[in-house]
Amino acid sequence: MALTGSDEVRPWWEDNTKLVSVIIGLPVVGLTVIGVSTLIGIKTPDFPYMISADFFVADFFLRLLTLPIGFIAIRSFLRSKDNE
Repeated sequence: MALTGSDEVRPWWEDNTKLVSVIIGLPVVGLTVIGVSTLIGIKTPDFPYMISADFFVADFFLRLLTLPIGFIAIRSFLRSKDNE
C-alpha cells in the first residue's frame, strides 16, 4: 500500500510506479528468463514462438506504445468508480 501526504493508505493500483511495473513486467521477466536460459546453455531458438525473445520484445514495445492510453483508461475508470 502507498501512503499519501495525509498518511492515508491507498491500494496498490493507485500507485503509479507499481501500476506501470505490473503493465510492463511480463515482457521484462520473459526476456530475463530467456537471457538466463541462454547463459546456462539452453538453445533458445528451439523454443516455440510464444516463448521466444522476438515475442517478448514485440510485446514489450507494444506495451510501451500503449502504456499512456492504458494508464489514462485505468485512471479514468478508477475515478469514475470513486465518484459513484
